[in-house]
Amino acid sequence: MSSSPLLKPSEDAKVVEYRGIRSANISAGSSRAATPSPSPPHPNEALSMKRRKRVQWLRYSAGACALVSCLSAGSILLFSLYTPLFQRHIHYSQMQINAIAIAAELGMYLLVPIFGWICDNYGPDRLSLVSILMFVPGYLFAAYCYTNKLSYAAMFFAFLLIGGGTVSMYLTGMTTCAKNFTKRRGLALAIPISAFGLSPFWMSQVANAFFIKESQDGDGRVELDINSLYTFFAVYLLAVGLLGSVFLKVYPDPDLDEVTLRGETAPLLASSPTAAEHVEYGAAVLSNDPQDIPPVVKRRLLNDDTRNFLSDPTMWWFAAGVFLTAGPGESFINNMGALIKTIQPASSTTAASDETAVNVSIIAITSTLARLVSGVLSDYLGPPVEPAPASDEQDARAKRFTVSRILLLILFTALMLIPYSLLSSGYIQVHPQLFYVVSSLVGVGYGAVFTLAPTIVSVVWGVENLATNWGVIAMLPAGGASVFGLLFALIYDSEAERQNNGDHGLGNGLCFGLKCYQGSFAGMVASCMIAIGLWMWAWRGRGGWLARGVSV
Repeated sequence: MSSSPLLKPSEDAKVVEYRGIRSANISAGSSRAATPSPSPPHPNEALSMKRRKRVQWLRYSAGACALVSCLSAGSILLFSLYTPLFQRHIHYSQMQINAIAIAAELGMYLLVPIFGWICDNYGPDRLSLVSILMFVPGYLFAAYCYTNKLSYAAMFFAFLLIGGGTVSMYLTGMTTCAKNFTKRRGLALAIPISAFGLSPFWMSQVANAFFIKESQDGDGRVELDINSLYTFFAVYLLAVGLLGSVFLKVYPDPDLDEVTLRGETAPLLASSPTAAEHVEYGAAVLSNDPQDIPPVVKRRLLNDDTRNFLSDPTMWWFAAGVFLTAGPGESFINNMGALIKTIQPASSTTAASDETAVNVSIIAITSTLARLVSGVLSDYLGPPVEPAPASDEQDARAKRFTVSRILLLILFTALMLIPYSLLSSGYIQVHPQLFYVVSSLVGVGYGAVFTLAPTIVSVVWGVENLATNWGVIAMLPAGGASVFGLLFALIYDSEAERQNNGDHGLGNGLCFGLKCYQGSFAGMVASCMIAIGLWMWAWRGRGGWLARGVSV
């Protein structure tokens, strides 16, 4: 009976069989499991020069396509350009506008674990097709809602789809670069993330150059043609998604041997149960091709990594800090159009939409520069993550000056405290011409946080399951954006109602003055300070990364 071909081994049996085979192979060549062998590889194991060049070309073409995807994914960051038109033409209140913004945040963040799982298990090319299914109907329906002045509930659904398309296309680019270029993971993450941050810059310029029309109010001013702009985004993002479905793939690095490859992708938490399982299952295979790992073993490793990640208390402290810093940043970006009109004097001749477009560009540029700078600092100042030979480890540490990535994260978060303090103190209300300082510092802090946070996740818990692990943490900014967005809207609408009860209000639910936003930004200052404390505890507190020997 046992030899019957009808009896197929179970998945557990395959794992055990594979584990035994790999254990025997590693035992037979134990020196390779510890340090690279000085002897040349067997001809059958070495990649041919032709294949090496082909793989290198494929990796760089995938990287180029990943940058195109990230440069195209950030259309949602133009939301502050639409808010004055939503208020003026379809008469949405600030609370309703923030509900639509929250829908986009929910689509962006709550779906990340699902999209991350698809990306890790089926590849970024499949996820690129998913982005098409979210972006195209989302933007077409949003255009229909605006043209026909549908209720905010309909627009809520449209931006829920747009948010899902944003994160799926963004994840395809980030994961492709992170898994194809593991030698410099800080830059491998910083460059696509920077491209994403830069996308609203060129999109806002294109919108203001090609998608404007005369105002519907008949006052001679010009405004965005929302219907045409949304239709353009639907067609353009369809093309980018199809391009990604062809080129966005993960290829093994021919310049990495099995020891380096395993060191680049394994979690640094030595106490992790999966750290032992990676070795036991033979994930440090004697080939650098991920296809050599049987699918059943790969799924088991990814599932074990996820369970270990979710059971780690330091992850929740770290994630709470991301919640408390990303939320204020998202709220500021979403409400910047209303905020500028609130700060701008009623007698000003400058259109609030023009001022908003300028500050959207400022945030895009400063966040892009901050992503690049923080990525470089993470690589060149952060503790090394690659395994070094034991004889050279002490010499390397003695020669190299290092700064913890957590300290870099705290430094950039502290920069975000400055603009929130300037707003809550009333200084910018008196000096509105300095609003560019606020948008610049928010852009710097926001961009750096969203570069350093996934980098720290990849360092502490490994890059192999990065899309899923970062996806879990990336859910939390949706809650943060919701909390701080609703806080801003509640204070704004309450003050607008009070002002419009008299004869001096602006009407249409609009608000002017410090009281419209002071309380919400005071809360943002406190939020960032608490986040810094939580990150310090995850790093240096009881059972933190420092106590467990994790060089982060």
